[in-house]
Amino acid sequence: MAPSKKSSLNIQPPRKSKNVCDSVIIGPQHFAIFSSWIEKKDASRNIPYNFNLLYRASRDGNTAAAFHTKCDNKGATIVILKIPNSEHILGGYNPLQWGSNAWKSTRDSFLFSFTNKNDHNSAKVGHVNTDYGNAIYCRQNCGPAFGGGHDLFQDSDSKWKNYPGFCSYSKVDMPQSYMSGSYNSFDVEDYEVFQVIKK
Repeated sequence: MAPSKKSSLNIQPPRKSKNVCDSVIIGPQHFAIFSSWIEKKDASRNIPYNFNLLYRASRDGNTAAAFHTKCDNKGATIVILKIPNSEHILGGYNPLQWGSNAWKSTRDSFLFSFTNKNDHNSAKVGHVNTDYGNAIYCRQNCGPAFGGGHDLFQDSDSKWKNYPGFCSYSKVDMPQSYMSGSYNSFDVEDYEVFQVIKK
């Protein structure tokens, strides 16, 4: 799928598997879509990954410390945010791992958004661009952080923000709320982090 292009997906429900996706934000069809983006292939009913819930902000505490306690050193993860009073979801995929304070380089991470999680055609995926050296940012006083700007991150005050310039990833649909310095800050109803393990 080309960066920042609208998706035209017609995903059938995935085949039943022993791995039931434990999400309060999305359904099984989303995991099929995420799998296709990770694999860089057309979507399929077969999901080649297990998605294991590591963290839910409403359950585990909406703090950077809680996120790092549950998610550091767990390998590849996908972060999923739910915007309040809407069906808008967004997030990012980290193919590496969260951990020590460092910038991480990868060409395989991406951001995504669904302006309506019930309409898979509203999906956009933004792959990391030439600034892949700053694709992932790990810092203990922040939650998940994607991009050098940052393109999407949970700040130390637990607020979600993005730098409108989108310097490391191609553009996806970010919610517009209020400016906090040079960042767009927006509310999140809940967010989840899933460990992504190849079957």
